[in-house]
Amino acid sequence: MANDLQRGLDSGPDHGEQFDLIVVGLGAIGSAALMHAARSGMRVLGIDRYDPPHNFGSSHAESRITRLAVGEGPQYLPFVRRSHQIWRDLEAETGQQLLHQPGGYIITPPTKTQDPRWGNFVDRTADVAARAAIPFEIRTPDQVRTHVPRIRLQGDEKIGFEPTGGIVMCERAVKLQLDLARGSGAKTVTDTPVVAIEPAHGGATVHTEQTHYWAQNVLVATGAWFSDLAPGIDAQAVTVTRQIVFWFHVDEPEDFAAEHFPFILWPGQTIAEYSAVFPIPPGGRPGLKLLGEQFVETTTAKTVDRQVKQHEVDDFYSRLVAPRLTGVNPTVAHSAVCLYTSTKDDHFLIDRHPESDQIMLASPCSGHGFKHSTALAEAMVGSLTGVAGSRDLSAFVRQ
Repeated sequence: MANDLQRGLDSGPDHGEQFDLIVVGLGAIGSAALMHAARSGMRVLGIDRYDPPHNFGSSHAESRITRLAVGEGPQYLPFVRRSHQIWRDLEAETGQQLLHQPGGYIITPPTKTQDPRWGNFVDRTADVAARAAIPFEIRTPDQVRTHVPRIRLQGDEKIGFEPTGGIVMCERAVKLQLDLARGSGAKTVTDTPVVAIEPAHGGATVHTEQTHYWAQNVLVATGAWFSDLAPGIDAQAVTVTRQIVFWFHVDEPEDFAAEHFPFILWPGQTIAEYSAVFPIPPGGRPGLKLLGEQFVETTTAKTVDRQVKQHEVDDFYSRLVAPRLTGVNPTVAHSAVCLYTSTKDDHFLIDRHPESDQIMLASPCSGHGFKHSTALAEAMVGSLTGVAGSRDLSAFVRQ
């Protein structure tokens, strides 16, 4: 992608140029924040250590599951609902499709799972849905088999279905938000790591290895690199884990197409038995996308092993694909490593720098951040700049 600034010192803004807002990290949150700020008329600069959308952080792998009935807690609902609205508005404006909503299943064992992330998740989701009048249905195994013949069920599972669920095209959304930000006057510096951020002169100074920039406000949304720039209390509050994404070959891609095949969240008795299944979007990457989760082995963005091994493919297929789906082959068209940046309670982390209210730190991830991201970014920009009526972020702010 051609950038409006070349890379490095010779290409950045003139030394001493000032901004209303600098956004550090241009993934899910950062790209959206840059767009919202630029479109509101602010002088904004975005900086990223790579050239997003890229494959090194948490905003790649083509698509993310989205659902309005967020079983993780009702505090998330206003943000995912607003994100859907923003993305639909961008679709109408640009002609690019960002959302597919074929619905989504949550399938859990008959007894409560041991892992706190997914225990009793159908009931938790149903409760959020009922409070907010979101369509959500408890279905029988026979109903599911009729709807989605490719699903294998034991017959005693607890199953919930959200008709408004689906997927958002994450890489496409990041790229589009950056393009719209630049079209509204935002400047970007890419392939340039930020090495320090310090309060200075009624705002903050952002340092790269080559130069520095000043802004009245700074938003830090660096994902798996969060701990590099966050103060100690926040840096210690997150861990980074390696997650693997697979695209398995299928016999009949049309059977899994996003026009009619719903996503599936499939927890087991433990987190090792969790899998997620994504519908195949039109024009998307070949293969059926699936992933698992693990939170035991931590890593960093710098040291993570980005190579997916054959034994990892074989293990995932034998445990979590073959017993649950038909028409899926044991070979992959592609695989990738993604990074989760998680807090201990799996909720988001938003904080102000201890030395400056002009610096906001955002790690709204924990493996379920993208569906909320553009609305969260809108609220963060509003909170930093004092826009009246900005959505309340207090549920995620460190106390």
